[in-house]
Amino acid sequence: MLKKIAIVVITFVLMINCYIGVVYGTTDNTATNTQNTTTEQNTVENVTSEEPALVSTHQEVTEVKARVIEAGEVKKVTTGTVEDTIQEVTIEILEGEYEAKEFTTNYILSYDIEGKILAYELKEGNNVMAQIAKDSDGTVTVTVQDVQRSGFVYVMFFVFILSVILVGGKQGVKAVIGLLITILCIWFILIKGIFAGANPIWTSIGTSAVIIILTFFVIGGVSRKVITAAIGTLGGVVMAGIMAAIFSYLAKLSGACEDAIQLSINMKTITFNFRDLIFAGIVVSALGACMDVGMSIASSLDEIKNKTKDITWKELFKSGMSIGRDVIGTMTNTLILAYVGGALKLILLFLACDMHLGEILNKETIAEEIISAIAGSMGVVYTVPITAFVYSFLNRKKTVYKTSSENKIEGKRSLKI
Repeated sequence: MLKKIAIVVITFVLMINCYIGVVYGTTDNTATNTQNTTTEQNTVENVTSEEPALVSTHQEVTEVKARVIEAGEVKKVTTGTVEDTIQEVTIEILEGEYEAKEFTTNYILSYDIEGKILAYELKEGNNVMAQIAKDSDGTVTVTVQDVQRSGFVYVMFFVFILSVILVGGKQGVKAVIGLLITILCIWFILIKGIFAGANPIWTSIGTSAVIIILTFFVIGGVSRKVITAAIGTLGGVVMAGIMAAIFSYLAKLSGACEDAIQLSINMKTITFNFRDLIFAGIVVSALGACMDVGMSIASSLDEIKNKTKDITWKELFKSGMSIGRDVIGTMTNTLILAYVGGALKLILLFLACDMHLGEILNKETIAEEIISAIAGSMGVVYTVPITAFVYSFLNRKKTVYKTSSENKIEGKRSLKI
C-alpha cells in the first residue's frame, strides 16, 4: 500500500513539474542559454596562474570541479595597504575543457580586509571549485573559489532520512515521503515558477496547498481528520500572508535587502516584485509550523470524538481551543527563535555600529525579519480556531450508535440514555 501511495504521489509531482516546464520553459531556457554562453571555450594558448586577475576583464568564465594535489604553506601577502592570507596550491581540473590539466594558483583565505575571518586551509585531496577565466587574447587565469560542500550536505541528508526511518518505523517512511514531496514541490513549483516569472503570491499559495494535501494524504489517508487539518493549515498560512502583506504595506517595506539587490543586478530576463516575494517567503516559512499545529489539533479532536461519542460540536470546539492554547505557546516561540537566529549576525553588526534599539528596529532588513516572524506566528495562532471550528462543524451531528442495550430497538438507531 505504501509503495502505491509513493508511486502515485511522485507521478503527480512529476506531472506538475512537466506542466511548469511547458508553461515557463521558454523564459527559463532563455535565461539558461544566456548564462551558459560563457561555458563554450576554445583550446587554451597561454596559461598564467601566478596572480589572479579581475573577472570583469575577461570575456569567458567557467567554474569547474577540481582536486588539490599539492598544498603549500600559508603566508601573508601585502598588496598596497591590504594584507591577505593566502595558500599556494596545485590543483587538477576534474571536468570540462581543461580536464586532467594541472594549475598552480593562490587560494585566498582572508574574508575581510583586516584578516579576522579566515577560511580553512586546504589539504592534499580536498575537492574544490575552481574558476577558469579566459581573456580575449587567450590568456587563462585559474583561481580556487571555494571548497566543495555539496557532497557532505547529501551525506547529512541521507543520515537524517535513515534516522527518521529507524526511529519512526512505518510512520517514519511516510514522513520521509512527505518530506520528499515538500522538497520537490518547493523546487519545481515554487522556485522554478517564480524564477520563470510566475506571480509569487499565487505560486506560494498554490505550492502550499499541494504540499498540504499530498503530505496529509500520505500520512493519514482521506478522512475528516485529514480534511480538517488541511483546511486549518491552509487557512493559517493564508492568514499569515495577509498579515504580512498588510503590515509590510504599512511599514513601507520594499524587500530591497542585499540579496534582492544582487538578484536584481544578475537577473536580466525578469524583474521580480520583491514585495510579493516577502509574502511568498512568509507563507512558506509558516507552512511547517501551521501543518504541525493543524494536524495536532485535528488528531486530538478525532481521538476525543472517538472516545466520547455523545460530545456536542460546541464542546468539541472548546476542546480544540483548549488544546490549541497549549500548542500556541511553544510553536510561536519556535518561529520567533528561528527568525532571530537567522538575523543574529546582522543584529550584532548593527550593535557594532553603535546603533541603539530604535535605530535597529527601523532598519528595513530587521523590520522585514520581525514582521515575518510575527506574521508567521499569527498564522499558527489562526490555525487553531480554524481547525477547531472545521472539525467541530464536520462532526456537528450528535448521532450515537449503541452496540448493546436492553432497550435496543431492532433495526433502528438508539441513543444511550
